[in-house]
Amino acid sequence: MDHEIELKFLIAPEASNAILARLEGREAVRQLDATYFDTIDHALRKAGFGLRIRDGENGRKQTLKSASSGGVFARGEWENAVAGPEPDRDLLAQTPAAKAVNGDTLVAVFTTNVKRVTRLIERDGAVIEAALDQGELLADDRRVAVSELELELKTGPAQALFDLARDVAAHAPLRLSLVSKAERGYALALNEADGPRPDTPLDPGSTTGEALQALGRAALCRLCAAAESLRTRPGPERVHKLRVAARRFRALLSTFKALADDPAARHVKAELKWLADELGAARNLDVFIADVWRPAAENQSAPDQVGLDPAGQDQPDPVQNEAAENQTRALAAFGKALLTAQTQAYAKADEAVDSARFRTLAIDAAAWLEAGAWTTDKRLQKRRDKPAAGFAAKALDKRRRRIREDGRDLAALSPEDRHHLRIRGKKLRYAVDDLGGLFPDHPKRLARFAEAAKTLQDALGRLNDLAAREALAHEVALSCENPEAAFAAGRLTAGRAEREAELLVEAQGAYVTFIEAKRFW
Repeated sequence: MDHEIELKFLIAPEASNAILARLEGREAVRQLDATYFDTIDHALRKAGFGLRIRDGENGRKQTLKSASSGGVFARGEWENAVAGPEPDRDLLAQTPAAKAVNGDTLVAVFTTNVKRVTRLIERDGAVIEAALDQGELLADDRRVAVSELELELKTGPAQALFDLARDVAAHAPLRLSLVSKAERGYALALNEADGPRPDTPLDPGSTTGEALQALGRAALCRLCAAAESLRTRPGPERVHKLRVAARRFRALLSTFKALADDPAARHVKAELKWLADELGAARNLDVFIADVWRPAAENQSAPDQVGLDPAGQDQPDPVQNEAAENQTRALAAFGKALLTAQTQAYAKADEAVDSARFRTLAIDAAAWLEAGAWTTDKRLQKRRDKPAAGFAAKALDKRRRRIREDGRDLAALSPEDRHHLRIRGKKLRYAVDDLGGLFPDHPKRLARFAEAAKTLQDALGRLNDLAAREALAHEVALSCENPEAAFAAGRLTAGRAEREAELLVEAQGAYVTFIEAKRFW
């Protein structure tokens, strides 16, 4: 088995010349046509493998790739020459995928038609193969374009690979992607969303270092996939997913602070905060429009009020009708102001996702995960090699204890203190999602604890939203300088005290449920 470490970037087709200009080395051009195979129920994909037969100038080869073989961007690979267009089952039987196939029939799932330009580059004691791929994926009558750059470390230090990526990225936009051609092909064949596969639970026997790398790779994968989704088709759900991905990645680095406390890690955390903040206005406006303005606008369409004349006949009530018309105009004026603010917020979010700063963040995060000082620092060796389960238990204990202490008297907390408590709850929830797989002995306890943490976080989130709505509505109304919009903003956010009292009762109940939930670790 060969061992590869590679980075893959999505590129604009028109950027290919600028990219090749930065990649000096021996060049080869090949046409690579491949067919990917799997069982009827996609057992290989479910087990984390991709199986292809590829035709090239050096003949036909069968290649099996695993999702991961130990590093952040490391993949297991088994490649052999074959004679026919169908997979060689004897060769497959000699790989870890044999158990997944289990003698089942293998069928073609999708094909790739790609022109590849490769250059072999020597840099800083490393040999790196750069491959520029352009073509398409095909499944039945569906197709999708391929335009990618892959940088694969053949020999030498991994840092050289990331330095080369940064150099190329300074001259052409490179969008890091951790979604393979195989996953894109499956998404096309099955008409699924083109994104990362679900996270794989941690091996309970992992070391702390291995757990950090595995979880970091999953976090970076979510971040890059969510950014690409938002870049290609903006929308509220996509804004939310990217913001959550940024915050969850940042929370992961906080959980693993024992290993993630060097300048490079702190830089990545700061840049993740920048990204989340750039998306904040769009997310807040999306929530306000969906939860406050839109329901009010729908209710405003109720029938006119009527009264009875002396003869007992229905008659319109002029006073009530005029009031309703005024409210409708005010709500429409405020809605227009909200739309303007939302458009500006989305422009800000789009600019962030399409910026060189975000693309650099992705490369810096990948470089730290794979080749950061923490991976080789001898002073951190004991921490890296410590069983992940022991590390996780202490981390979960610490986060749980802080919430239990700080939430004892929710009613007495200020909105700002409740906000900080909500953030702690969110970090705990992310930690439970990430680290729960290390404790397989109590799945029911894990499920109950996770649900209790989520319920508490959601309850505190509603309190935080209520506190922030008044300020948001006021800011939007002032931006348009329309008195009618200001009137509607005040009307929509009235009654905060009563609603806050109701939500506080909910949050206190959620807190009690949380402290009663048994630990699963």
